Amino acid sequence: MAHIFITGASSGIGQALARQLVQQGHKVSGVARRYDRLQDMAARLEGFTPISADVTRAEEVAAAARKATETNGPVDTAILNAGIYAPQDGRSPDVGVFRQHIEVNYMGVVHGLAAVVPGMVARGKGRIMIVSSVAGWRGLPKSSAYGPTKAALISLAESLWFDLKPEGITVQVICPGFVDTEATAINDFDMPDLQTPEAAAGAIIKGMETDQFEIAFPKRFTRMMRLLRYLPYRTYFALVSKRTGRR
Repeated sequence: MAHIFITGASSGIGQALARQLVQQGHKVSGVARRYDRLQDMAARLEGFTPISADVTRAEEVAAAARKATETNGPVDTAILNAGIYAPQDGRSPDVGVFRQHIEVNYMGVVHGLAAVVPGMVARGKGRIMIVSSVAGWRGLPKSSAYGPTKAALISLAESLWFDLKPEGITVQVICPGFVDTEATAINDFDMPDLQTPEAAAGAIIKGMETDQFEIAFPKRFTRMMRLLRYLPYRTYFALVSKRTGRR
């Protein structure tokens, strides 16, 4: 039985992870702003501890980690999952939308790291799982606010691997394709290989059982995106423009 600390646990992938991990017998500390949703989950999931915190506030995340540790013991695995997505048209940039993505998607992870990594270093063991996205592999239409934060998380995870591996801490970065969540429900385009949150959570838990650095899924879609990642710009821009109708 492990103690798993999850941010963004009130919906989507985070909620599905909490449900599946509790069912496997683990203790889960679920963190989110929407405490009413967390309480509803706690009523149905024995072993789930609801904790209210805004990941953009370092002091709240630190307090959440302390409460999680007091309730369930040291954090064995932290899944830093909280995030937002809002399409952004580059023809009319909204500074507030860009800043919000940085504060939630990137600094929210940094706050989580600051809250749990020192304890793992002190114990000489632990696992950090950072939820990024295939949108961080290359730029995509309407993703000028979201994609860069996910690219930054990939770079962050790579850097952490070097620093934390000697301390006995496993670092993994999670790169999902399209997942059917509240965030993606606003998309007005076809989302190939759309997965349910439950399927995404299953892929993450399977990856948790390994030391593989990158956990990317679904396989067919991520193989295609990986190929696009290495195309020269002229070819890449032409293919994506044709596929998305953005010219």
